[in-house]
Amino acid sequence: MLVSAVIPCYNAQSTIGRAIDSLLLQSVAIDEIIVVNDGSVDNSLQVLQSIAKGNEKIRILNQENKGVSKARNVAINEARGEFILTLDADDYFEPTFLEKAILKFAEDANYGAVMCGYARIIDNKKVLPYIPSEISLKSCLLNNGALSCLLFKKKAIIEAGGYDEKMIKGYEDWDLNIRILKSGYTFGIVKEVLFNYTDTEGSRTYTAIENDEALRLQMYDKYQKDYQEHGKYFFQEFIKQNNKLKLEKQKLLDTTSFRLGHRITSMIQGVINAVTPKAAQR
Repeated sequence: MLVSAVIPCYNAQSTIGRAIDSLLLQSVAIDEIIVVNDGSVDNSLQVLQSIAKGNEKIRILNQENKGVSKARNVAINEARGEFILTLDADDYFEPTFLEKAILKFAEDANYGAVMCGYARIIDNKKVLPYIPSEISLKSCLLNNGALSCLLFKKKAIIEAGGYDEKMIKGYEDWDLNIRILKSGYTFGIVKEVLFNYTDTEGSRTYTAIENDEALRLQMYDKYQKDYQEHGKYFFQEFIKQNNKLKLEKQKLLDTTSFRLGHRITSMIQGVINAVTPKAAQR
């Protein structure tokens, strides 16, 4: 069994070393690490060449800037491994992820990928630890639910058609997860926080959020029949979310602090109206 790790790298000179170190420090050895320098204009290529020097496991592929999907596809096509471990250049795994993910694969031959819990890194601090829930095709059509950095069967990626290189502005990982589920695979979950996601303004995640509506409509066009098939499920989920928001709003309105704040605001407005000439109030 071979494991190939693939990392797209664009202007990540300050973090790519940490990402690679997290792979080299795995408790189960990775067979090869393929990094695609996707047209970086900083010193990423020089940093990569320095890291790879003397380490036969690390392969550096250099290409013009063509986007993360193209970079991942290039690396996956070059990979010799039966399993593909995806990682972004500014993120990193804890040392036992690979070991525990491989053990998880042994539990179910139908797993196409195995993921784990994650923590967000904000200002160099780990916050908001999260363990993903079980996902299905219909739940993934509504919201991703799976991580972008996880351990795949290479066969599952190939059968699903790889990353869509037209998903330029984001959600390419979500899109791939949908197709893997449509191929009949399921996702396993190691219920531990073993992945660290760096949350920085201007990152690809922020770009995707800014283009959320357009990207979701793009996926709707691709999977229109699936969305229509599960329409009742989506409607139920929207009702649940709407009712949850209504309840949270009502709880806020019922709090003593809100009522007091509203009373004070009303009193201030009353004073302003009392001292302001009527002509100015019109």
